[in-house]
Amino acid sequence: MPDFFERLEMLVGQVNRVVLELFKWLLIAILAIMTGIVVTSVFFRYVLNDALPWSEEIAKFFMVWLTFLAAPVGLSRGAHVAIEALSARLSGRVNQMLQAIIFILIIWLMVVFVDEGSFLTWNARIQRHSTVDLSISYVYVAMPIGCAAIALVALEYLLGAIKGIFDPSRVKERQIDYPMSE
Repeated sequence: MPDFFERLEMLVGQVNRVVLELFKWLLIAILAIMTGIVVTSVFFRYVLNDALPWSEEIAKFFMVWLTFLAAPVGLSRGAHVAIEALSARLSGRVNQMLQAIIFILIIWLMVVFVDEGSFLTWNARIQRHSTVDLSISYVYVAMPIGCAAIALVALEYLLGAIKGIFDPSRVKERQIDYPMSE
């Protein structure tokens, strides 16, 4: 049985690596675009004394995308806030069971967010931005995409925890690699 979970963990891990690498490059692009918009906006407002009406709104929309694309990358790197007082005192199977419960809850919450976010995205398709003529659903769709990716990362860690419940000696430490490229 643990071999099944290990193979499934490897498969989900391969999918996650591809998705998260794409997200990392999108994050770099979005941050560059946001920076360009803000710098241009400041230049127009304070140097040319002619504010751009769309810059603040578009920068906010990119910030939403930045948030939902960065969250799964952060989870995969262990960069989110964690309360480890309990898990640090537990070892072996009990710790792996706690980890499994945590990742089941994360997956459940992300499935709810994907469902609700999809509903909101669909209902927002007819709403338009106030300064640019685009559907607001382009902003809302970041939520189900980001939450689905978080669920995939949590699934990989859940499978590792399940494998650790069967055999704690086979648990591998999560590798936290902070540089953007490997």
